[in-house]
Amino acid sequence: MKKFQFRLQVVLDIKEKLLEQKLLELSKVQRSLQEAVQKQRTLEGYQQEINEALMNVFQSGNDLDLVEVQRYKDFINKLIVDISNQKVVIQNISKVLELKRKEVNEVLKEKKVLEKLKENQKKKYYQSYEHYQTRELDDIASARYARV
Repeated sequence: MKKFQFRLQVVLDIKEKLLEQKLLELSKVQRSLQEAVQKQRTLEGYQQEINEALMNVFQSGNDLDLVEVQRYKDFINKLIVDISNQKVVIQNISKVLELKRKEVNEVLKEKKVLEKLKENQKKKYYQSYEHYQTRELDDIASARYARV
């Protein structure tokens, strides 16, 4: 009897490569999300530093330089806009990340189905092989018994 061969092995191999590709894409999106979150934290840190610097200018007791105060306020407003833009970027990346996760899950399901099919076919093959061997042994035993 010939060796077991899974007819859909090529498809299974393709699914495995596709899964690797999707996992790589997922990791890239996760990395970009982490970078975006880090950028938002950095911007928020800048905002906090500028707020503290502005408070120090007010609390210093020195004469207020209105131009300097206006620069601080303008920079704070720019940071607020940048932070809100970064939040939108993070939301968009999160949506892409969710789509990539769904793609990975879908390919993983397809791969598992093929693996299960392969396992079932392998099990049936070995059962039929065992049945074939049993018949062969029975035939040999019958032939020997008939000669005696």
